[in-house]
Amino acid sequence: MSFSYSNLICFQMKSMIAQSYTYFESFSSVTLAVLFRFSFKCSSSSIYLCSRISFSLSLSHTHILLLVMAAGGSAVMMVAVMMVCSRVFADPDLLQDVCVADLTSELKVNGYSCKSNVTADDFFFTGLSKGGATNNSVGSAVTGANVQKIPGLNTLGVSLARIDYAPGGLNPPHTHPRATEVVFVLKGELDVGFITTANVLLSKSIKEGEVFVFPKGLVHFQKNNGDSPAAVVAAFNSQLPGTQSIAATLFAATPPVPDNVLTKAFQIGTKEVDKIKGKFAPKN
Repeated sequence: MSFSYSNLICFQMKSMIAQSYTYFESFSSVTLAVLFRFSFKCSSSSIYLCSRISFSLSLSHTHILLLVMAAGGSAVMMVAVMMVCSRVFADPDLLQDVCVADLTSELKVNGYSCKSNVTADDFFFTGLSKGGATNNSVGSAVTGANVQKIPGLNTLGVSLARIDYAPGGLNPPHTHPRATEVVFVLKGELDVGFITTANVLLSKSIKEGEVFVFPKGLVHFQKNNGDSPAAVVAAFNSQLPGTQSIAATLFAATPPVPDNVLTKAFQIGTKEVDKIKGKFAPKN
């Protein structure tokens, strides 16, 4: 195999990056941009540099993209670098000490705009101290402690919830599109599980004091098969993880999902679809 002079340059570039990445914290943005500039001579080096900088400094995609632009990277290189160097971020990085959400603002941003008059109450919430009412069709209640309840969580990338279960209660199959979930059992026992994209069910029975993790975006559930109430506290790596309950999403959407989509997807008739939709219809 031939080893050209250009290949040698690329190899040396990657070696230099590998040896110096622990010192990236002391590099200025200009220095990093210069490194990118020279690394563009070898695409593999620029991608390697991006990954090293990203993991060393925990830079966001926006920061990396600005460095690539400053270095004169092409549009193709920008796309390649951003795809290869993607990291798992739930929420955008914090850019100031606090950014308490102005929930009344009409300004629409990725999150909430910051309000100016900040108080301690913006970071305080008592809603998880008592269990929610579980006398409903599924026998469970979710009490959220997210940015909509605690404005001080805005841009912090975390939130909590309390979930209470009556005997036999179920938190129906659902997903959180913006967060991984970790549950800690306060009392009782639960059968929990999630389904991977390969359609594999990973399930476990958990009891008081134990923890279980539901990866971001995967369908999961919790079921209280015991004779006594159960409760958990759930932690999320997003200020607003979002919840999509599978059944309600498909059979109670507005406007409704067409019947011919549901009949074909679930291999059932129109009457069955109408019957299920009726279960989710608003009660007068």
